[in-house]
Amino acid sequence: MSSQTTLDHSTDHDEDVYILYTPDEEARALRKVDFRVLPFIVLCFLMLQFDRTNLGNAQTDTILRDLGITTANVNIGQTLFTLGFVLFELPSNMMAKAFGPQRWVPCIIFIWGLITMCQAFMTNKSGFYATRFLLASGEAGFIPGMAWYITRFYKNGELSLRLAIFWSANSFAGMVSGPLALGILKNLNHKHGWHGWQWLFLIEGLMTIFVSIIAIFYLPSSPMEGGKSLLFPILNERDAQIIAARVLRDDPKKQFERGSRVQFVDVRDTLLDWRLYGHCAAAFLSSVILTPINTYGPSVIKSLGYTGFTANGMAAPASAIGLVFSVSLAYSSDKLKERGIHIFIAMAFSSAGSLWLALAPNSVGKRVLYGGYLMTAGTMGCGQAINASWVSSRFDERRRPIALACYVAFIQMAGFAGSNVFKPKDAPRYKHGLVICGACALAGGVVMLIWKALYVWDDKRSHSLGETEITNEGGIAQAAVEHLSHSRNDSEPKLDMEK
Repeated sequence: MSSQTTLDHSTDHDEDVYILYTPDEEARALRKVDFRVLPFIVLCFLMLQFDRTNLGNAQTDTILRDLGITTANVNIGQTLFTLGFVLFELPSNMMAKAFGPQRWVPCIIFIWGLITMCQAFMTNKSGFYATRFLLASGEAGFIPGMAWYITRFYKNGELSLRLAIFWSANSFAGMVSGPLALGILKNLNHKHGWHGWQWLFLIEGLMTIFVSIIAIFYLPSSPMEGGKSLLFPILNERDAQIIAARVLRDDPKKQFERGSRVQFVDVRDTLLDWRLYGHCAAAFLSSVILTPINTYGPSVIKSLGYTGFTANGMAAPASAIGLVFSVSLAYSSDKLKERGIHIFIAMAFSSAGSLWLALAPNSVGKRVLYGGYLMTAGTMGCGQAINASWVSSRFDERRRPIALACYVAFIQMAGFAGSNVFKPKDAPRYKHGLVICGACALAGGVVMLIWKALYVWDDKRSHSLGETEITNEGGIAQAAVEHLSHSRNDSEPKLDMEK
């Protein structure tokens, strides 16, 4: 059966171009995005995770002694790292909108890969502080830029699963970075007069630079701009038309002018929208745990009675748990078209894991304590993808990049608290900090339940007022879709795309 929808090829005129395509063509085009575009984006995110979390692996080596720094200095460095993210997150995303994330993001990947390499040449505390700030400044904008890029290829009801796959790079990195670091630290330590941690930064920096060069030629433009890649045949013109048509039918708000830049009014309107702040507050509260676990996770495992090198490898199972949990939860969220309760479940599990690791007595044995670590590290941040898709569905295209940048910036701002919540005097279990993290995660989940209730109330109010643009709790722009459908010429055949 053929299907019909609309696609505006150009913003220079108002002429709508209607295209016909079969369900087989639609499925084939979607598969190309799922298996050609999305996996490469995950690979790029994998490089990000390697480069921003390898400090935790390096601390199981001799980096603290070699640089003459302490846990307190590491906390300061992580605070500067967070500051770099917060300062440059929105400006970087504005550049992504102006030049296209498929062009801008590979540039910043190259920059942070170069800075990662430079960390191999650190000799003192000042160098440590400088590289942490510069590394975050380079990485800022990647997550919201790529999240916005992904929204251009999928319907709103498909986003939670795809964004969960995107965020699954956290889990993949956790599974791979530990064994990779273990191999580098053990086999290259003192090779050619370099410490293992220096080889770690050098090798992972070179890996990132290599991926950035491929990304420049690989990533296609958005379907609304033709879906063309500089070198690789990722999507053809027909694929791009089909993807753009189905996305715009689902959410006409995703139409935008090519090369459009973020205006002050866009930033103002986004920041004055009450809907943004519940998502940002929940993101902040649930993310306080991320920095301390990423930074001190191997050290915490080591404190339970395991050796330093083994601790790096034992962090990997938590990442596998996180991968399965986050993708399964996102799949359920898309299937049931529900967001708030799913996010609460993710944050509640993270809270329970933190409190388990913090409050379990030492007498229970290291395996039980390790189980608490697995639950903490395996569930933290697992609601981020669902929350991001919820944010995305609530804002139009001119404000969506700003909203996503603010959302991710609040995740990064949690690093200010997270960098200082684990105090040296609380080592090695960091019980006090873990209790704080658990309470914050639970509070974030409660905020999401409150926001769910507010959205239900607001949607009912919108329906009663007869507003043009109405969204349900899952975020589908039903009224906009109906408006687009009614604008078709009555003489054209009406065919159901959903069949």
